[in-house]
Amino acid sequence: MALSKLDARFIVPAMYLPGQKVVCVDDVFPEAIKKFYWKLPVKGVTYTVRELIPGIDIRGEAGEMCVYLKELINPCSDKPPYPERGFRAERFRPLETDTEEDSRLDDVPEEVPEHIAI
Repeated sequence: MALSKLDARFIVPAMYLPGQKVVCVDDVFPEAIKKFYWKLPVKGVTYTVRELIPGIDIRGEAGEMCVYLKELINPCSDKPPYPERGFRAERFRPLETDTEEDSRLDDVPEEVPEHIAI
């Protein structure tokens, strides 16, 4: 069963965690929206997730997930409760090397056992 366009926009490709590295995969913004931001993400550039919150879309409707990035601070919305303007989560993907590195570190003990230590 295929998802409608409306259903598909509510699917977040991944739940991001603060501190997680992500790469921008979509940096195409409507000209009219650019005036509301100080800085916009650039495709192919790696960013660090600051926070992931429920957000509002370009029409002011609730329902999409909003990503805040450590590297990009933007002005607040003019709609209550006046949150900072963030970016749709779908514009980003987890950095694959970040995920691979994390999984490799899961098996590394915090301390070397005495019988192995020299």
